[in-house]
Amino acid sequence: MGFFDWLLGSGGEVCPGNERLAGAVERVIDATDPRLRLLGNARERLCPAVTRALDYADRVAASLPPCIETSPQNWAQSPVLRAFFVRPPDVAEALAGSRDLQDFLASTAGAGLARVCCVVAATRSEHTVLGSALEGEILRHDVEQKAVGFRHFRLFGFAATEDALRRRIADIVLEGLVIAALRDLAVRQQQGERLVFAQRLLAGRLQLLEQSRAGLDALECNTYNGRDIERLRAQLDANAAELHALDSAGKGLEATLAGIIRSLDDAESVIHAESLAFYLDAMNILVPPDRPGAAEVPLLEFSTATPGSSRRVAFLAAVPRDAVAERKMDWSAGMRML
Repeated sequence: MGFFDWLLGSGGEVCPGNERLAGAVERVIDATDPRLRLLGNARERLCPAVTRALDYADRVAASLPPCIETSPQNWAQSPVLRAFFVRPPDVAEALAGSRDLQDFLASTAGAGLARVCCVVAATRSEHTVLGSALEGEILRHDVEQKAVGFRHFRLFGFAATEDALRRRIADIVLEGLVIAALRDLAVRQQQGERLVFAQRLLAGRLQLLEQSRAGLDALECNTYNGRDIERLRAQLDANAAELHALDSAGKGLEATLAGIIRSLDDAESVIHAESLAFYLDAMNILVPPDRPGAAEVPLLEFSTATPGSSRRVAFLAAVPRDAVAERKMDWSAGMRML
């Protein structure tokens, strides 16, 4: 391998015999820091972590139940659609209101498709209601029951077939892990910059106090120069220890590579997904499986380590093209813009 092959990262076979794994490794490097190719063994070190991440992504994709025809006409036949949408028109409204779906159908990839497979995600909520229930031979009307509702719908991961959709889901999981790695790297960088700035600030204040130049601190009541010096020295030592601990984990490309591997190895914590199944009656009340009229609603529940994110549920949908109302041009809004 020549110098320029080494420099540009074009030499050597990566993850021999597994094109998908090799491609995933290259995507991880491109998405995080292409300079990682300057590390001679970066690909080899990434291969085991990417392998584990892909295995987990495949398990997540395989755990989703089969596609459900998602259309107003199929609402009555599908317990999942009845659980997610109150009425058949609500299905049509959700499909027509998805800008992502509309954009995909208008794109080159979706223009000729008679149906589109995608993921429908929503936020699940539960609230307590009072209902009727038999207790022995007595009918009570004040029994607390759990009602389930769904809101904040989002359609994504569009593909021509269910198999292609599951492959796309696996890619999305891997992309999510890479994003998590980037977020951790950014947090680490910000933390380092904050500690360096704090170290300079504390050292400057300590120097002023040691020279008996208290500055604005002297305007405060009940201050004591000696006590302030001791406190600042303690803060400086604590900050230095925190900065040393951060530096000891590595710097530069080595630290970046280690952070990426750490996020990929911790895939299940970064993107947690598990199968979820519960039984609902016609009023979306949680009921036992043996209750007459109980319908099973199989879903996938997932969450991410992103701060502020909430748990979401999802199912696979096969959307007929004729079930999606075309987006209409708002001529009035266009004229106002002119």
